[in-house]
Amino acid sequence: MSNEIVELGRQLVEHKLLIPGVTVSARIPTKGFGHAIMTVELEGTVMSANADGVKIHFSDRKPRITKFEELTAIEGMDLPRFAQAYRIKTAAKKKKR
Repeated sequence: MSNEIVELGRQLVEHKLLIPGVTVSARIPTKGFGHAIMTVELEGTVMSANADGVKIHFSDRKPRITKFEELTAIEGMDLPRFAQAYRIKTAAKKKKR
């Protein structure tokens, strides 16, 4: 699943759908109580994107480079649904045919 998400993220960058200003949600590690590392989901705005990942500016943090595996939603839709809305063929669909 992870490799499919990475490939899908690269296709979205190639089709210029992850451009500056797009709202995304991502799971990022942060320190909680007692300095325990935990993962939280934050919403932010894309600053730039390339084949390696996305640079996102979260409202309460500095900009952060995020891997495609950490993205959970784009404009409120999960990645496969977002790709389907723009009629981008995913690797999973190609294998089924």
